[in-house]
Amino acid sequence: MEVHGSEEALLDALVGAVRALDPDILVGYEVQQGSLGYLNDRATTLARPEPLLRQLSRTPTVSSMVERRNDEYGVLHASGIHVAGRIVLNLWRLLRSELKLRIYTFEACVAAVLQLRTPHIPAWVLSQWFQGGPGGGRWRCVQYIVRRARLSLAMMEQLDITGRTGEMARTFGIDFFSVLTRGSQYRVEAMMARLAHTQNYLLPAPSTEQTKNQPAMEAIPLVMEPESRLYVDPVVVLDFQSLYPSQIIAYNLCFSTCLGRPAHAAAAATPLRLGAQVFGLPKGSLSGAVAPDKLIVAPNGVAYAPPEARQGVLPRLLNEILATRIMVKAAMKRAPKTAKVLQRILNARQFSLKLIANVTYGYTAAGFSGRMPCAELADSIVQSGRETLENTIRMVEAHPEWRARVVYGDTDSLFVLLEGRSRNEAFRIGAEIAAAATAANPPPVTLKMEKVYHPCVLLTKKRYVGYMYETPKQAAPVFDAKGIETVRRDTCSAVAKMLERSLRILFSSKDVSQVKEYVERQWTKILSGRVSLADFVFAKEVRLGTYRAAHGLVPPAAQVASRAMATDPRAEPRYGERVPYVVVHGEPGARLVDMAVAPHALIESGGRLRLHAHYYIIKQIVPALERVFSLLGVDVRGWYAALPRPQRLLPQKRPAAALGLGGRGSAAGTIDAYYLSRHCAVCDGLTHAQRPICEECRGEPQGAAVVLSARAARLTEAQALLVRVCLQCGGGGGRRGTLEAGIVCDSLDCGVFFERKKATGEAAAARVLCDLALQDFE
Repeated sequence: MEVHGSEEALLDALVGAVRALDPDILVGYEVQQGSLGYLNDRATTLARPEPLLRQLSRTPTVSSMVERRNDEYGVLHASGIHVAGRIVLNLWRLLRSELKLRIYTFEACVAAVLQLRTPHIPAWVLSQWFQGGPGGGRWRCVQYIVRRARLSLAMMEQLDITGRTGEMARTFGIDFFSVLTRGSQYRVEAMMARLAHTQNYLLPAPSTEQTKNQPAMEAIPLVMEPESRLYVDPVVVLDFQSLYPSQIIAYNLCFSTCLGRPAHAAAAATPLRLGAQVFGLPKGSLSGAVAPDKLIVAPNGVAYAPPEARQGVLPRLLNEILATRIMVKAAMKRAPKTAKVLQRILNARQFSLKLIANVTYGYTAAGFSGRMPCAELADSIVQSGRETLENTIRMVEAHPEWRARVVYGDTDSLFVLLEGRSRNEAFRIGAEIAAAATAANPPPVTLKMEKVYHPCVLLTKKRYVGYMYETPKQAAPVFDAKGIETVRRDTCSAVAKMLERSLRILFSSKDVSQVKEYVERQWTKILSGRVSLADFVFAKEVRLGTYRAAHGLVPPAAQVASRAMATDPRAEPRYGERVPYVVVHGEPGARLVDMAVAPHALIESGGRLRLHAHYYIIKQIVPALERVFSLLGVDVRGWYAALPRPQRLLPQKRPAAALGLGGRGSAAGTIDAYYLSRHCAVCDGLTHAQRPICEECRGEPQGAAVVLSARAARLTEAQALLVRVCLQCGGGGGRRGTLEAGIVCDSLDCGVFFERKKATGEAAAARVLCDLALQDFE
């Protein structure tokens, strides 16, 4: 450890360390407001003679253009910090594309990638530790920061971000940083340009005006409206492998083989428009190129040269990509399992080839931002895929032995219902359908049987759920959902958990009454406060600067972020960051944005704020259940309307103001002080508003004292158990008597934190009740 006497000396030492190590990559979990961005802000405040970022670069004596430009895109989507000669990575933005989480805090990403729980220490605690000196916990602060840096590197290593990005750069033929910051069009064009040059082709570059004047694209993929209901019979799901790339290869669809519509060949010498380009061709030039009977005419009426006359650049590119991917995957199987590095390299290569093959169609159809769009080619690809899917549907429904019916189709997949068949028969018929459809289409168009749903629910387009079986021998099904609340991230965990559990009960028992019992039991827990707050936290993206507050369009997450910024200006969320919040009870007529608060505000309120259980049930849980169970004719809202409401909370779950400590004139008094405290803490009978024990229980002081003491001891033991868990995780470090049992961690991504806070409040309430009762007995 190096110790320096001033910030100036510290920054000079940092510059010296970076120059000595000479790294290619500088990475931080969040480099804009923390890490390198914070150091740059401090250096600017200290008015150093040279910019810190220039001193850290590989050209410290040369002023770079990136220092003077305003990289708005980098600030919003990458790091926004440029160091000449080095790559600066903002890790949390990279993890957004790697992981699918509800929130991307450091602790949540570590738990998802490394399966490790790590504490979150507030900044004010770290400041106290550091200012406390060597004997006051400074080593804890340094240890915490070093651990976060090591875990950031461990996440990069676990996900192989550096190795995989490097392999993609080699495969695409572009630089390392462009793989992370540039879009798919750049990748496709990089590969296509290299192959086109070997065949003496040049890529045109239409102007913006030419792109605006190109014809509109007319073809759309086939997305059927499903027959929305519960299917208890097997539903076979079949999928065309790489449908659009296979169509390009099978029919030789390419910029270089497109001849326009055959009617143009017989027309006079008029300009021929293909995409954004206009060609002046003499009459008869197209008709003499290829014999009319040899032309490949796409379903949209555009003709293409056959492969024997001219092989297209795109078909050749995709053919080589798919063949290379097959070769790489075969090499992965032959490679020994112990060769972890080789396995990672090969997997990165086949993954990059898969990505580039799947986005090739998008390059031809990028009519607004694309560099070389071609409406005729894009429509030919889409219409060919649509016709292939429609022909397969007609073949499936016309076969007399299969007796199958297609209930849903989406771009390249089919959902085939086999009524009255067993699961084994579904696998057999699905394999026959796949083989027949593959034989009916030119290679490499291949239909593959993906899975069998038994049972399943089709809701709307791109939204379905069911029990999935992938092989006939599979005994236990896998719960598979697409597009519904169980996999969506714009709601809270309580909605996802209740919906998934309800569907599992429905699929397993086929009994709606069991679903009703489960749902009513969970609703009662929510209304009684016997739930974990972690399941009711929303986390939604915030993009400050894009909302119009004058029109009341500020979402709750943005409002919560604005309140945090009013206290701490550096608490401003990064663009697209997910901000957590909960909904609590507010004043009559209060708006949703007024009832949304940060989770810590609810936890630390001491009962002043209460979770808005009715909002979560009516506005979140019931609509999600209705979307599914209304297909069965179930009235979910009727279930909730007929549910008996719990009239009182348990004594240990009542706010402190309702325990006889608050009342009229009390600053912390709420309506709970006048209603919840009217019931005895021992027998729950009616008692005086200011007395926690009723007259009957006061007549038996020994029994009441035993009940209250046992309750307080049980809750204190539960609290101590959770405290031990947090101490083992590393969340300790506080001084007893000043912080809760020495715990300083306040991570909202850990369920133990919420349980510990709840146990602490309930144990404190039980002890207060016990002390009040003993005083009353005396």
